[in-house]
Amino acid sequence: MVDLLRKDDAAISWLTSSEEQALYTSEVNVFELYTGLYRISKNTSKSKMKKRAEELEQVLTRMEVLPFEREAAMESARLLADVMNKGKPVGARDVMIAGTTLAYGIRRLLTRNTKHFQQISGLIIESY
Repeated sequence: MVDLLRKDDAAISWLTSSEEQALYTSEVNVFELYTGLYRISKNTSKSKMKKRAEELEQVLTRMEVLPFEREAAMESARLLADVMNKGKPVGARDVMIAGTTLAYGIRRLLTRNTKHFQQISGLIIESY
């Protein structure tokens, strides 16, 4: 989603070709996106920040935002324990995104961060 906000051609092309598909993201992704937005706020004017926040919300309206609730938390914990037991380092937020995805019965996950997500079982990883 960061790539969409950065107006990356490959991301925009993928989104355009996916107009007929249901698209999902998670509250964890929203957290990451707003963290990035707030981090740049120190050196950005209020009007530019407002514009970027509006752009972010516009991208989010194109998708269903999946909440991080108990089932997602439990699935994420199971996944994290699994990768930890295998000695594979994966960030907690990535595991939470994967856990949310699987908890809602979704197996396909689109990311450019394929390295981390490929270590998590049960997902079909896609990139553009």
